[in-house]
Amino acid sequence: MRFHFSLKILVISYLFYACNGQSAPADGIQLADTLSYSKKSIDEHSNYFLKEENRLDTTYFRAKYPVFAEDKINDLITDIVHLEGDTSMQEAAHRFINAYNEYVEDNNGRSTATWNRQLQVDVIANTPVFLGIRTQQEEYTGGAHGDHFTLYSNFDRQSNKQIVIDDIIQSQHKDEFVKIAEQYFRTKEGLSSDELLNGKYFFEDGKFALAANFTFEKDDILFHYNVYEIKSYAEGMTELRIPYAAFRHLISDKGLQYIHSIK
Repeated sequence: MRFHFSLKILVISYLFYACNGQSAPADGIQLADTLSYSKKSIDEHSNYFLKEENRLDTTYFRAKYPVFAEDKINDLITDIVHLEGDTSMQEAAHRFINAYNEYVEDNNGRSTATWNRQLQVDVIANTPVFLGIRTQQEEYTGGAHGDHFTLYSNFDRQSNKQIVIDDIIQSQHKDEFVKIAEQYFRTKEGLSSDELLNGKYFFEDGKFALAANFTFEKDDILFHYNVYEIKSYAEGMTELRIPYAAFRHLISDKGLQYIHSIK
């Protein structure tokens, strides 16, 4: 199909809001207030349009993401906002659109499909103790189907370091926690206690493993397995929730601070 030309459209909108509050963690250390940030959006299109029946389609890059008032916080989360190492969202958009334009031009102005990328970065927890970010992306660049994933990232406000599961579960109790998590996984999947975790599942050597991708909810810890991690693309992603009540005796003092801050 031959493409038609149109002007490239770039829309950037700003929606500003701030969240404020203050509390003291259990150890008595006074932390800063919750973080202020604005939400930014970008919507950029290719100048090549593909005619399909009675409509025109085009390649696009769309993103919504937070920009914090403190540069050090923006630096802290840059890898989960700019997933491919770009220095700005405008650079990411231009690179994606230019890659498609070059693809079309290399094929003498012809192509059978358009591309798209949609990126959504949300602040899902903003407490004086920790910052929680969710990054979601959907992308199609040709082929049988597109790609999509969700990443959860949690940062300690005192150390400005990313929180890992070992910060939450005391090391001597890690094996016990994994056993509890496996029980919840088997119940969710409708598996017996001795049913093998291979074949349908991609666990190494058929042994259950926690996802490194997790976040804190009000009553549960959520582990998120993206497509292809433990199941086929057709099976999709898997979410595993484990109530805090089921493993409260294993949670570290720091972990309890995180959990209590979102109650």
